[in-house]
This record gives sequence, C-alpha cells and structure tokens, in this order.
Amino acid sequence: MHKTALRVDEDLLCEAMEVLGTKTATETIQAALTEVVARRGRQRLFDRLRTQDGMDLADDEVMSEAWR
Repeated sequence: MHKTALRVDEDLLCEAMEVLGTKTATETIQAALTEVVARRGRQRLFDRLRTQDGMDLADDEVMSEAWR
C-alpha cells in the first residue's frame, strides 16, 4: 500500500462518499479507483459483445450445443 498526501475538492469528496456509501476519504478513493478499473473491464466486455470478437455465435456447430 502506498501512502501519499492529496489535495481533494471537499465537495466532490463528500458527493463521492454519498454515492459510494463510504465513510472516510481513504475508503472513498479506494472505492472510486476500484470502480474505474471495473468500468474499464465492463467496457472491454461490452466492446467484445458489440463486435462479437472471439465469439462463436455464427458457428452452427457451436450454437447447436449451446442449449444442452
């Protein structure tokens, strides 16, 4: 874990605490960073689903086994 000093907009921090349901600045920053990383993962998954990259949905043999 890295310890550092930050200048943070108090109003923004309070709003983020409310949204994230956190009680401290450290919890809030940790939760916000976690959410940003998770968001990137969700975006990558969405992009894969949108483009069907690496998916076998057009492969009749694969799809014939999909509901078994």
